[in-house]
Amino acid sequence: MSGTNGQQDSLNGHSGFILAVFCVVSAFVIWPVRIPLPASLQRLLLSTLLNTRVIGLSDFETLSNRRLHIHLSLTTAPVIAVILLLATTTIHGSTIRLGIVGDETVKPYDVLVLFISLAYVSIALDGTGALEATAFYVSKRGGSSGRLLFTYLYAFFLLTACIVGNDPLILSGTPFLAYLSQHTGLDPTAWVFAEFMAANTASAVLVSSNPTNILITGSFGLNYLTDFTKWTVLPSLIPAALNYPILLGMFWKKIPKTLTPLTEDPWSKLRDRPGAFFLSALMLVTVSVLVGTSFVPGHAVEVWMVTAPAGVSAFLFNVVNDWFHPEVGREIVRQQSRDSAAEMSEVDHRRSRPVQVHVSAGDQVREPSDLEDGGLPSPKSSESASPSPPIPAKDEDNTGNKHGSQPTESESRQLSPSLSGRDQSKNSVPASKPNTKGDRTSLTSLLRGLASRFPSTAHTVSLLPIPLLPFAMAEFILVRGLSQRGWIRVFAIGFARACTSPAATVFFFGFVSAAFLCPLAGTNIGATIILVEILRDPQFMRSDNVQRDPRVLPGAIYSVAMGSNIGAFSYTFAGSLAGLLWRGLLAHKGVRVSQWKFARVNMVPLLMQIVVSSAIVLGEVYWFA
Repeated sequence: MSGTNGQQDSLNGHSGFILAVFCVVSAFVIWPVRIPLPASLQRLLLSTLLNTRVIGLSDFETLSNRRLHIHLSLTTAPVIAVILLLATTTIHGSTIRLGIVGDETVKPYDVLVLFISLAYVSIALDGTGALEATAFYVSKRGGSSGRLLFTYLYAFFLLTACIVGNDPLILSGTPFLAYLSQHTGLDPTAWVFAEFMAANTASAVLVSSNPTNILITGSFGLNYLTDFTKWTVLPSLIPAALNYPILLGMFWKKIPKTLTPLTEDPWSKLRDRPGAFFLSALMLVTVSVLVGTSFVPGHAVEVWMVTAPAGVSAFLFNVVNDWFHPEVGREIVRQQSRDSAAEMSEVDHRRSRPVQVHVSAGDQVREPSDLEDGGLPSPKSSESASPSPPIPAKDEDNTGNKHGSQPTESESRQLSPSLSGRDQSKNSVPASKPNTKGDRTSLTSLLRGLASRFPSTAHTVSLLPIPLLPFAMAEFILVRGLSQRGWIRVFAIGFARACTSPAATVFFFGFVSAAFLCPLAGTNIGATIILVEILRDPQFMRSDNVQRDPRVLPGAIYSVAMGSNIGAFSYTFAGSLAGLLWRGLLAHKGVRVSQWKFARVNMVPLLMQIVVSSAIVLGEVYWFA
């Protein structure tokens, strides 16, 4: 039996099944699993792909000598779960529609369009060398003082994350820090953790800096400036400032007093000056328009109306540049490849040095041959590793799992998001050669031709977090399913009972979101979806505690907003997409950070920032409300 809001009035077998599926999916997000594909199934799959001209003969022969795997991870487990729930009639077509189109307040496609559009602009901007040049400029201000350089960079990371968000900063900042540490002989631990914490704290300042911010503002009809930034700027920046001395204390011995200063001209890092100016202006205009349109009554201008044109404009700009000047695009990709090759060569040179990031024998820098994983051959214009490896590589086996496998760039060039190949002579799958007279035109060959003709565009597209779109969409659908099967109602009743006062509400939601749901419930996106649905449920909105004190609801909303950002650097890499991306980039640079190391370093800053931000939100609740 269903209530008026579409939820079941009581739990049943379907309710238990969907909750179990959701928990299993969350586990696979944290601890991915690789399952070898049976030999017969692999032969059938490759033959089908060849006969349908998805792959060519050369790709078929290459993949036939490799063992392919099915990955149950962030990009596949949620989608498989949705298919399973549909097959068992646990969810229906209406649930799929609500998970994609949404309702009058929550519009998932709004979040996804913003995410992918701003990601394209940011990655394209990074490809021009603008962010790297700015980072070099800031670094040179520190001169030969290691601690002054650390201060400048921490402030730069905070400011950059406020404007462009955490993911673009991780994409551009991590490769730069790898170069900086190699050039100056620094242990990168302090620097990469400072970047990661700053990126995920400052991303709460502007709505456009994190998809979870968009989700919260859209769900409750908040103005981007007066109803969001006004409340989040202090709870973001004050804990971030207090985190600075904690980082200094933790890494005091790893931050040298003096170091070899950078001598290169920062602006020599600009690979495409016109592109840098155009895309920088496009990013600033887009963010400004997003803030400005938030004042339009009734939110008549939706987020996708602003961000989609920006993403399309950046894409067309790259396409036009490649069409008229393809040699410039190829040179840009070559420069990026040379920078990456130099970095990896320096990593090899430093392997004999005693200072390492890892803390145990299991956390060793892997040799380049160990980092290679099978995949389709890439076009010549982009076959070298780029400074920012594609995001699909980051959802592979967790560095803390017992297998110890690492994500690599080549894994992103897979046949599909769920398959990868690895050379294993003893496990190679024999496959009979199909009856073909030659290597015919295939989908992969066409894509390679396009990549060769439009090199910089193809490079930017290859770095886009496209595989994360089905993940986010599937999370929306799963939470809608939990709601329809009665679980959100049950959670809302329990949460309402815990919110006896504004203080209890603020600290309860702050700790639940940042320290529990973000690291354990499908990244901060999954956690925010669950908490927003709980807050919007009538069992919470109309509860006695919420009705008695009008400060309870805003306290809960802004605690969730802060928790969804701070919880991104919790004790699991799966606390956020940025954490998975950060791990993959470091692995590509030959640096491994174990799950234990990640949790141990983040624990004190995480607890401090939860307490301080919650206390500030509580003060704002009494002051503003």
